[in-house]
Amino acid sequence: MLTTSRRMNSAWERTLNMSSIEPTAPRDVVVPEAPAVVAEAPAAVPARCKNCDAVLLGRFCVNCSQAANVHVPTTKELVHEMLEGITHSDSRLWRTLTTLWFKPGKLTEEFVAGRRVAYLPPFRLYLILSITFFLLASFVHTSVAMLTFSDILNSGSPPASASRLDLKSLSSCDDLVTWSNQPTWSPRIKHVCEAVLQDNAGNLVHLAIGITSKAMFLFLPLIAFLNMLLYWRPRYRYAEQLLFFVHLHAFYFTVAILLLLINEGAESWPKLAGVAGFSTTILGWTLPVYTLKAMRRVFRRSWPGTLFKGVVLFFVYMIALGLTVAGAFVYAAFQL
Repeated sequence: MLTTSRRMNSAWERTLNMSSIEPTAPRDVVVPEAPAVVAEAPAAVPARCKNCDAVLLGRFCVNCSQAANVHVPTTKELVHEMLEGITHSDSRLWRTLTTLWFKPGKLTEEFVAGRRVAYLPPFRLYLILSITFFLLASFVHTSVAMLTFSDILNSGSPPASASRLDLKSLSSCDDLVTWSNQPTWSPRIKHVCEAVLQDNAGNLVHLAIGITSKAMFLFLPLIAFLNMLLYWRPRYRYAEQLLFFVHLHAFYFTVAILLLLINEGAESWPKLAGVAGFSTTILGWTLPVYTLKAMRRVFRRSWPGTLFKGVVLFFVYMIALGLTVAGAFVYAAFQL
């Protein structure tokens, strides 16, 4: 027993002595020398878009969608781009025109629903077709039958609209000025009268066409507001009404373009006069039918309600259009 306890004591003493021994110093750590600083190559300047100056990350700018590779095209590249833009099967122009012609009101319905990428924007479509129409109208042969003073004097039965006037006293522009009895406007009236008689109103018509193209930008918002009064309940936003008439007039312009081309063709080839008359009649009837179908599709009314509103809209439309065209001719007359 005594021997065993002594051995345990000596073991505890050795343990205590080992814990009190200071640890030996660690070996010196060899720190590697810093490598020599290598001169870095200058960073490449990122390519930027030539349109908006954004950093280019691919073939197209993420900010404005312009192509990264922009250069002055050759004549061959220009012709290729023109033909591709016209004949490409995915061209938005042809898809838009097809929908405009064969699905009345569909473009307005698609735009309101948010499906817009597949079609041309409404106002761009309107501008393309309206500019085309008025450009053609300014170049086609315009023949205006004017009633001259000699016709008035030699006519045994004056027009009914002028029966209240003393037409026998009108033999020249000076007499017209005297009859009008407007001293302030007399010089202007005389000048307009002489200018109209000089070229049989040809210049007047061309000026009026140009002014009418600009007046349509006032006519469209006006007729859209009047139509909004017809569809008061349930109420549609004014923007939807305006969008509807933008698409509707785009169709009207396509019909007018076809009518101009048909009439010019009939004048050039008299044998086509019968075909031209039949085609003109068909195209003329497409206007009211197309308008009613577009109204029913966009505003979702029954056929009786659509017919009633269509008749009211027709009279309102013709009155507003007549005032617009008459104002354009009056303004054009005083620009001669």
